[in-house]
Amino acid sequence: MQGAKQVGMSIVASTLTSVCVFVPVIFTSETVRNLMQPMSLCIGYCLMASLIVAISVVPAASSTVLKKAAPKKLAWFEKVQDKYGKSLEWCFQHRAIPLGAAIVLLAFCGWWVFSMGITLLPEITSNEAIVEISTTADMSKEDSYDVAGQVVEALMAVDHVEEVGITTDTSVAGIDVGQLGLPKAITDLLNAANSYGSYKINVKLDESLSSTQIETARQALEDALGSVENCTGTVEISGMQELTSMMANGLSVKVYGPDTATITQLADKVVEMVNNTEGFTNATTGLGNGDATIELQIDRDKVRAYGLTVAQVYQQIAADLTTTTTAKTPVVVDGTSMTVQITDNLDPVTKENMMGIAFETTTMSADGTTTTGTCKLSDIATWTVGTAPDSLTSENQTQFVTVTADTLPGYNTTVQARQVKKTLDAYTLTDEMPEGCSFDVGGESGNVNKMTNEMVQWLALALPFVYLVMVAQFQSLLSPFIVLFTIPLAFTGGLLGMLLTGQQLTMISLMGFIVLMGTVVNNGIVFVDYTNQLRLGGMERRAALIATGKTRMRPILMTTLTTVLAMLQTALSNDMAGQLMRGMCVVIICGLSYATLMTLYIVPLMYDILFKKPPLNVDIGSEEDLDDIPDDAAEFLAQANAQA
Repeated sequence: MQGAKQVGMSIVASTLTSVCVFVPVIFTSETVRNLMQPMSLCIGYCLMASLIVAISVVPAASSTVLKKAAPKKLAWFEKVQDKYGKSLEWCFQHRAIPLGAAIVLLAFCGWWVFSMGITLLPEITSNEAIVEISTTADMSKEDSYDVAGQVVEALMAVDHVEEVGITTDTSVAGIDVGQLGLPKAITDLLNAANSYGSYKINVKLDESLSSTQIETARQALEDALGSVENCTGTVEISGMQELTSMMANGLSVKVYGPDTATITQLADKVVEMVNNTEGFTNATTGLGNGDATIELQIDRDKVRAYGLTVAQVYQQIAADLTTTTTAKTPVVVDGTSMTVQITDNLDPVTKENMMGIAFETTTMSADGTTTTGTCKLSDIATWTVGTAPDSLTSENQTQFVTVTADTLPGYNTTVQARQVKKTLDAYTLTDEMPEGCSFDVGGESGNVNKMTNEMVQWLALALPFVYLVMVAQFQSLLSPFIVLFTIPLAFTGGLLGMLLTGQQLTMISLMGFIVLMGTVVNNGIVFVDYTNQLRLGGMERRAALIATGKTRMRPILMTTLTTVLAMLQTALSNDMAGQLMRGMCVVIICGLSYATLMTLYIVPLMYDILFKKPPLNVDIGSEEDLDDIPDDAAEFLAQANAQA
C-alpha cells in the first residue's frame, strides 16, 4: 500500500505524458493521419489499461504472491551503484564536460542524419517474386505450355529459389475474370479463351536473404527468363511497391511564366539543368513535339476602316472552319426521330486558301453615304506558323509546365533536390531568367518536406502537453524543465542509432521520436520526484541526487530493458513488417538506452544547476494517510552518519 502511495502520482504522470504526445495526430493531414492514427490509438489505449493494472492489480497480486518474499541484495550491483555515486560526484565537480559532450554529440548526429536525406517510407521487399510471361501469339497451346515449362525450369535453377508455382493469366483488360460477377458459364468460356499465352509465376526465395541479396536474386531471375526463347516477361519483388511508388515519385519542378513560348523555352533549360545534376535521369517536360499552329494577328485599325469588328472577323472564320451542320428538320424512320448532320468538305479551309476568306464590308464617306463591298482576310490580318504544347496547365491564372525526372538507385531524392534548388536559385539571379517566370520544386521532395513539417508540428504540439502534465505532477514550473532535458538526450540516442545502422529518416522513424518524447520523461519524472521527497526529508541537494540515482537505478534499468527487449524482435526481423517498422524500433531502442544512461547523469546535473531552492511541500492528503510512509531521507542520513 505504501509503495503504491509513494509512486502512484509518478506512475499517473508518466502514463499521461506517454499518452498526450499522440493527441496532435488529429491535426495532421490525411496521409499522416491515416498511417499514424491507428498506431496512436492502440498505444494510448494500452497505456491507459496498463495504468489501471499498475495501481490496482499489481499491488493486489504482490500482496499475495510476495507475502513471504524478502529483499535480496546483489553484491555486484551494489558495487555498480557505488561506482555510479563516485562518477556522479565527479560530474558535479566538472559539469561542463558531460553537458558539452551531450550537446556536441546531439549536433553532430543531427547534422549527419539529415545530410543522409529523408524519405516518406522505407523500401520494403519480401522473399516472394512475381514473374509474368507471355509467349508469342502464333504458338499453339502445346507449344505455349512447353515454353512456360522451360521458364519454370530455368527459374528453379536460380540460387536461393525454394518454390515455384505457375498459373495461367485469366485477366481481361487487366481485370480478373473471376471478380466480374459474371455467370459461371460465361466465366468458364472466358477462362478457356485465355487459358494459354499469358502466365503468372510465383517464386518463393530463401527467407534468410537480405534486401541486397533479394535484389541480386531478382536480377538472376531476369537473366534466367531472358535465356528462354519465344517469350517475354517481367520480374518484380512483391511487397508494398504500390504504396511506396505512389509516394516516391521522383523530382518535379513547376516552371511558371507569362506565355507559352517563354515557358516552353525555360522548361527546356530546366530539363538540361536537372539532367546535369547527379542522381537524376530522364528529365522531361512531357510536352512532346507539340502541334503545328497558325497564329492570326488581326489589325484592329484596318478592321474598323472596313466597317467591321474583330468579333465579326472571328465569327466568320469559325463558321467557315465548321464543315458539319445539323439539319433543322429531323428525319423520322419507322417511327423513330433521327437528327441529320450535313458535312460539306467540297471546299475546306486550308492554310493555302485561308487568307482568301471574303468579308462583306460597309464604309461611310464624309458626306454620309455608305458603300458596300468585300475584303479578304489578307487585307486585315497576317499570320505566322508555330507550335503549341500538347498540354499546358494553369494555377491561380498563371500557366506552368511541369518538369519531371527519375531518381537513380542509391540516391536520395530529397538530398539531390537540394542541389537542383541551388542551381535554379542561382539561375534566377542571372540575366538569362525571363521576366515574370519562377520555379517551384516539388515531387517526392515536396511530399517529404510536407510530411516533415507536419511531424515537427506534431512534436511541437506534444511538448507543451507533456510540460503541463508534469506541472500538475510537481506543482512547480521549474521541475518539468529539468525532466524535459531528457528529450534531446533521447533524440541524440535515436539519431546515433540511425547513424550506426544506416537507417534514413522516414515518417515511421519520426514516429519513434514522438514515442520517445512521451516515454523518456518517465524516468526523469521518477528521478526528480524522488529527489524532491528526499530533500523534503532533510537531505542536502547533491546527497539527495546521488541517493536517488543509486535507489532508482534498478527500476530505471528494468523498465528500459523491458522496452528494448520487446523492440528487438521487430528490429531484427526481415519480414515486411520488420522492414517497415525497423526505423522506429532502432530509434526507440537506441534513444531510450542512451537517454536512460544520460538520465542518471545529465538530469542530476541540470537539477543541481536549476533547482537550488528547496522544493515546495504540497499537502495532497491527510496526515493520517502519510504517517506510515517510510522516511527514506532519514534512512539515508543515518547511513551517511554511520559511514562517517
